[in-house]
Amino acid sequence: MRFKQYHCPWSTYHLSDIAEVVGGGTPDTTVPSLWNGDIQWFTPTEVGHQKYVSKSARTITQLGLQKSSAKKLPAGSILLSSRATIGECSIAQRECTTNQGFQNLIPKNDTNNEFLYYLAQTKKHHFIKYASGSTFLEISNSEIRKTKCTVPGTEEQTQIAAFLSALDDRISVQNKIISKYETLIKGLCNMIFRHNKSVSLSDLVKCKTSALQENMVSTCHRGEYKVLGASGAIAAIDTYQFEENGILVLKDGSKAGKIQFAEGKYSVIGTSVVLIPNEACDARYLYFAMSSIDFEKYKVGSGIPHIYFKDYSNERIYYPEKSLRKRITEALDAYDIKLGIEKEMLSALQKQKAFLIKSMFI
Repeated sequence: MRFKQYHCPWSTYHLSDIAEVVGGGTPDTTVPSLWNGDIQWFTPTEVGHQKYVSKSARTITQLGLQKSSAKKLPAGSILLSSRATIGECSIAQRECTTNQGFQNLIPKNDTNNEFLYYLAQTKKHHFIKYASGSTFLEISNSEIRKTKCTVPGTEEQTQIAAFLSALDDRISVQNKIISKYETLIKGLCNMIFRHNKSVSLSDLVKCKTSALQENMVSTCHRGEYKVLGASGAIAAIDTYQFEENGILVLKDGSKAGKIQFAEGKYSVIGTSVVLIPNEACDARYLYFAMSSIDFEKYKVGSGIPHIYFKDYSNERIYYPEKSLRKRITEALDAYDIKLGIEKEMLSALQKQKAFLIKSMFI
């Protein structure tokens, strides 16, 4: 898929022909003088969430730069993760460094850095395929350097980058819209449910568990009933565990305490518990009420965090008379429905971007 004014064939190169591939490094973490300086220092978890990055969680000093294998990267470099989340990338808006979990791309002459950013995204599966390692997978500097890529002339690169950047800008706006609705709903819940917390959660719900494992259903997608995991529906199978509306509470991992609303007939991965309201009409009300619970204080475990129903079951819930519960639910549902529509719009934009990137690159 090309803009109609361009007809010249694209040229095939190795990635090292169009960009300098530069690794990173980490100063000794036990030496304070190497840290908290004015040099940005990124880790893989900080890239891939947005197109541009400018401020890192940690910084290093000039001495830290000298005493490590970290390299200064100019603004406009592509920070490319080579470990863990292999192939995730962002564009550095300012001079920075990275740890050793990167093989960064500094565009050479006649290479548009934004075009290179989108090109790198098309190579993610290639990077994963050629990653190796016994402890953790990693794509090496040499493998990235010899990765083949096909690119057009500078003018067409710029046109493609500008087109996809406009779509990225729209996605960024959509994310901000979603964030505002989420903040609004959370604020309303905190305001509504802070009053007269008169009833224990344990008096309003029954806690049910599941022994279903994700690897049992990960390849099943043609069934009638959805299977819910930490991020929503992950499979579809021919049987179901529950037919009552309920609230799923993730009990394991860094996001322990995350809640989801479940309705219809469904199954649940064992990393969540299902809270079934004693009063069926209370499911949505309790879903909103529980969103104001601070689950952080119930997390236990030095490695993988866990939360247990027996600990947070004594949380007190604001539980007014039935007609008021209904009015509160209807008001919050109106905002939640709007939030769902905005998330569907974001999903559509992301699918459109994925299609265009696949179609516009050779």
